Amino acid sequence: MSELHKVSEELDDRALVAAVVAGHCEAFETLVIRHQDRIYTLLSRLCGCPHQATDLAQETFISAYRNLSAFENRSEFFTWLYRIACNHAAAAHRRKKPMASLDQLRSGSQRDDGERNRSFEPAAKTSSVSAAMESSENARKIADALAGIDEIFRTVVVLRDMEGASYEEISETLDIPVGTVRSRLHRGRLAVKQLLYADFGNGGSKEISPDRIKINRGH
Repeated sequence: MSELHKVSEELDDRALVAAVVAGHCEAFETLVIRHQDRIYTLLSRLCGCPHQATDLAQETFISAYRNLSAFENRSEFFTWLYRIACNHAAAAHRRKKPMASLDQLRSGSQRDDGERNRSFEPAAKTSSVSAAMESSENARKIADALAGIDEIFRTVVVLRDMEGASYEEISETLDIPVGTVRSRLHRGRLAVKQLLYADFGNGGSKEISPDRIKINRGH
């Protein structure tokens, strides 16, 4: 390991960004090594396909490198990187055939109440989807359900329930109001639960009963 690489490992993200912008391109390798696992995990959960997640992670870091001079240090570097990853996942989703949504299951077109009516911002007290992921079978069914809901809701559910991001962090990452984060999380959780109930009612494994998805209220 070179001395320069050892020094890079000791620097925080902002210092590494500054080094890359100043022309020390090798510092970006440290940023990639530092964050690649979390970015891959996020994208895998968002798109549901390991191979596609690998490609999207590659695109994310390429985009980050090309636009590094636009990083203004007003947020954490990883938050900025998350935003790029989410944008790539959203673009990939738009290129695919639209999937079923909660409102389509119910009979209406799907709209985000948090954006359509800012005064209605339900607290996201619905149960966390991650609470049901107690086995590989449950995890697979949760992943299938997540893949079946609208991308704008899936992104918030993944960031909150699987990545552990706060409402404020999600708001900053997606550039949406906290109230909209709560609304999308509420609707996303309901959509996942609806799909799990449908699977449960169609002879799905009793192990994944949606009634088991429980967390403390107020989260």
